[in-house]
Amino acid sequence: MKRFKFWTVSVICALSLTVGVSYFAVAQCTVPGAHQKGEPLKAGQLNDPFEDPPQAAELNDNRPDAPWITRWYSLKGPITNNGGFAASARKDWIDMGTNGKITQETLSTESGLKKTQNTNVNLRNNGGDMGWCIIEINPADGNNMSTAYGLVDQSDIDTYAIIVIDSPNKRKATMSPAHDDHAQIWLNGDKVYNNSRWTGGATIVDFEFEVELKKGTNVLLYRCGESGGSDYFNLHLDNQTDRVVTIFPEDAKDAEEFFKEVGGTLAVEPRNKLSTTWANIKRLK
Repeated sequence: MKRFKFWTVSVICALSLTVGVSYFAVAQCTVPGAHQKGEPLKAGQLNDPFEDPPQAAELNDNRPDAPWITRWYSLKGPITNNGGFAASARKDWIDMGTNGKITQETLSTESGLKKTQNTNVNLRNNGGDMGWCIIEINPADGNNMSTAYGLVDQSDIDTYAIIVIDSPNKRKATMSPAHDDHAQIWLNGDKVYNNSRWTGGATIVDFEFEVELKKGTNVLLYRCGESGGSDYFNLHLDNQTDRVVTIFPEDAKDAEEFFKEVGGTLAVEPRNKLSTTWANIKRLK
């Protein structure tokens, strides 16, 4: 009987240890928010507005022939003297330059975009009084943040650029950015991408991220900060989405033509509507 008890206890202990080790292994493989190399970042995966994607999952995929977006609605110049991307990234230059009339979050909404028709960004020591224009970038140009404005290899700058994506239906889409020092992207008021690491080349994609486009007008704001060396930002959509959506600006040469292109698709949001999750977090801080 003693032998039986001893054997039984031994088996139970062994099974417990095996189950414990197995559970630990499974737990290690199913960490909430884990991201595997090659998988798009899931919509809403950001737990913090300045959280970087996991470095171990970087794709480092050069895509010179991808359908890069080349035309953007932008400020008439970069934000200058930004103090370096690490310091600049947490500053809302749009909020500062408009005295709160527009913020980064609301600039990526329909109502915020409409306000740019009569609201400049005035930053006396960081670019001056800037209106809005159309810029065209060369995706292969490692300095397209500078050359888009007729400048040569600038340092300590931030670029704000906008596109409107007109989708025929509600759909999931995958976005692929390539960028220099610190990129931040908002879509329809939500921050969908943040990465403080450069991608290594103008057409090199390290991460893709999944978003949900609503039927009709979707406003995307791309902000890229630069400290020194090359300065570039690029973005493309997955091929299937790129084929069915219309991206503005299309042929517009200036801000007036841009708003004629998007026509009456820009609706006005309810006055008391909270703009975004991150805007709400920001207000509470």
